[in-house]
Amino acid sequence: SPMGPSHEISKDEEARQAIEMLRGDDVSQRVAAASRLDSVATVLGEERTRDELLPFLTDGIDDEDEVLLAIAISLGKLIGQVGGPQHAHHLLPTLELLLTVEENTVRDAASTSAQSISEILPEESFQNQYANMLSRLATKEWFTARMSSASLIVSAYPKLTSKQQDEHLHLFAQLCQDDTPMVRRVAAQYLGKMVENVAEAVGRSALEESGIIT
Repeated sequence: SPMGPSHEISKDEEARQAIEMLRGDDVSQRVAAASRLDSVATVLGEERTRDELLPFLTDGIDDEDEVLLAIAISLGKLIGQVGGPQHAHHLLPTLELLLTVEENTVRDAASTSAQSISEILPEESFQNQYANMLSRLATKEWFTARMSSASLIVSAYPKLTSKQQDEHLHLFAQLCQDDTPMVRRVAAQYLGKMVENVAEAVGRSALEESGIIT
């Protein structure tokens, strides 16, 4: 039908415009484009979203918190557009950067998106890309990354291998004794839940060994 191709072109044009807007100087336009990432990704298709859009977001990470917030929220909605659960780990590198930024509203939104992505990841991606991301966050120099890691480690713990559970329990114990008071405070908020998780998984002896309970 004559409607078909012209409609496609306008969609493609829309995606191109959004990417131009993301590159532009106008902050409100960058926010608008970042909020429409799901429609941009739909037009680009799964492969181009993985190979072009996500690396573009990661390499040219914005310096405006409003834009970062819109990206953090949008990433949680892109699971279908990157090719579903099997490919959802491609969303993690951009989120890892957002989980490190200074602005806590951005980190919170990135955390919510990371959490929802973690829930649909196949076991292999969860225990590789996702678990490794948490280990890196927990040991990064930036204390904001360590703050982000606390809640994510706690919720990931039940689905890790027993070797990984040991490693992440020790990382969490380190967060509880971190040099930065804000990191210790966040870890303290999640300590009760972590103790529950560990008690369910391996019993009290592991808590004693890690030094969380003495």
